[in-house]
Formats: sequence, C-alpha cells, structure tokens
Amino acid sequence: MGRPMAEFGCAKCYGEDEQAVWRRQQAGFEHEAEVVDGSHFSVNLRRCKECSQRFVWIFTEVVDWMGGDDAQYVTILPVTAEEAAGLTGGTLRPHDLGTLGRNRRHLNHDWPTGGPAHLHWRSGRFLLQEGR
Repeated sequence: MGRPMAEFGCAKCYGEDEQAVWRRQQAGFEHEAEVVDGSHFSVNLRRCKECSQRFVWIFTEVVDWMGGDDAQYVTILPVTAEEAAGLTGGTLRPHDLGTLGRNRRHLNHDWPTGGPAHLHWRSGRFLLQEGR
C-alpha cells in the first residue's frame, strides 16, 4: 500500500468541488514564474492568494492541422516550497513533474479533439508530453 496523500492548500484552491477550484484559477491565483513558455506546451508556477499554496500549471495542446478543434489538456498540481524552488532553479525538470502525482491529487481539464471538456480530480503518476 502506498503512502497517504500529503495535505495541500485550502478549500478554495484544493477543495473537493473541482468546478469551484477551476473557476478560481484566474482571479484567485497569482502568477509567480514561467518555467516553459511555448505555444503548445507551457509550465508555470502559480500561488493561491488565500493560503499561498503553490501549484504547477501545465498546459499541452496537440495540433492536428485538420480543423482547428485541437486537443488541449491542463493539469494543476500542488507543489511544496522545495519543489517550486527546484523547478524555478532548474534542479527539477518539468518533464519529471508527473512523478509527483503519485501521492497527491491534481486537477485535470481534458478537452479532446471533437469531444466535450472533462474536469476531474485524479491522483497517481501522469505522463507529461510536450504538445505539437
């Protein structure tokens, strides 16, 4: 059996209601650092204005060049102060962020090509790939 999930954030940034957390992403969070700045793949560090919990915000777009309805995926993962420092300082690679999900919940907003968007909490490791 794995270790229990770590405690992160407050009810506003990490509460059970994924819709409420998603709606707060713009006004309720401050941008701290851009780690990867690409048009199809970006990673940035944000901080909850209420409790100061840091989150990594990962955006991936997969362009199919067919009709403009390109798949877009967002993963919002809480990080510790040490992990945030490692990410901005270069000792934690953005492509290694998926391993941090093994013992913590992360919010996924998946919008596949031709399909409706899905918003859900997940836990467990996840694969991080750059968009194209």
